[in-house]
Amino acid sequence: MAYHFNKVEHCVYKNTFLKDVRMAVAYPAVSPSSLKPEVLKEFFEQFTGANIQVEDFLKNGSINIFSSDHFIDLKFSLTYAEVKICAQKYTSFELAKPYWQMLYDFLAALRIESVSKLILRKYNALYFKAESQNYDVKSVMDEVFCEELMALMADIDKDSSLNSIEKTQTFEDSETDTLFNAVFGIKKSDTSEKNDHLTLVTTVESNQGTVSVGEIPTRAELYNKILFDAFHWCVKDSIIQNMK
Repeated sequence: MAYHFNKVEHCVYKNTFLKDVRMAVAYPAVSPSSLKPEVLKEFFEQFTGANIQVEDFLKNGSINIFSSDHFIDLKFSLTYAEVKICAQKYTSFELAKPYWQMLYDFLAALRIESVSKLILRKYNALYFKAESQNYDVKSVMDEVFCEELMALMADIDKDSSLNSIEKTQTFEDSETDTLFNAVFGIKKSDTSEKNDHLTLVTTVESNQGTVSVGEIPTRAELYNKILFDAFHWCVKDSIIQNMK
């Protein structure tokens, strides 16, 4: 069964509330003794200034690398790898390919041929100034999220005093062998300055079986397209119009 999201022609919006994009892979644990230190050294040498010691990576089994502005966050381990790009550095999936390549190159350094899980995730947060702490949370969410998502909020009182309200919607697509997950809701600030925000975290991940490393770039592009179509389904058209 295919996803019921409408196909949307790709475009780049001027105004978004995207905060970060992440690509991640998981794989069976790699034995340090099976790795070639010189290959890992060559991989890590591209991160000038990080002073990464291959011996430390092999001993600890993981490493976290940040760009100087902290807009790029890389997590590399013997079981998992992730590239996180903050919105300040993210223009489009296509232009982010040099960052995704770092993940592919790491898998090559580990001599991994396939992964058990491929994940693409986008985090959105829409901040707003609340006139008071006692407002109709459902009305605020209803201005942004589609009717199908809002139906999941039926058990939430409009005057809820909860600091965080979240619901999850999940769909499965056998045609692409993927799972789509949307976590959405509202979070209230506990500071004096009104900094409440709506959140929407959308994820596409491989469902069954493994994904060969050679397939990852093509599969990731497909996942990105699914997320783009899904975003337009998750939010109301008035939000899309304000993003143009």
